[in-house]
Amino acid sequence: MPLWNMRILIPTLDKNGLDASVSPHFGQAAYLALIDVDGQGNVVSTNFEKGEGPHEEREEDEKFSGLRKNIHQRIIDLKPDIITVFMIGPRAIQDFASNGIRVFKLPDGIKTISEVFDAINEGKVQEYRMS
Repeated sequence: MPLWNMRILIPTLDKNGLDASVSPHFGQAAYLALIDVDGQGNVVSTNFEKGEGPHEEREEDEKFSGLRKNIHQRIIDLKPDIITVFMIGPRAIQDFASNGIRVFKLPDGIKTISEVFDAINEGKVQEYRMS
């Protein structure tokens, strides 16, 4: 699948640009990397939004932050074309699919955003399908 003219959302553990570490679980990502790719497959922008973070950190954040708007709706509002993850729940897949957002499972061993791009370009990701 070529990465042309699209916005890609990748859950990450840090904000290290294309070297950011991919989060092992979508719902526990500290950050959401939002990457825009042009018609030639070049990255034109990389932005990081606050994710939900580890479960034990959420309660304190929820008390003092307006960021806790439903995470699924927050992501839908960011308008990604695709989301790449290692693990994600069926409700999230359904919410995103019903809004035209495709969700892809990453193969084991991927560490950084750059490696996510390589896996996509090499056809090593598999789209989640609702049954």
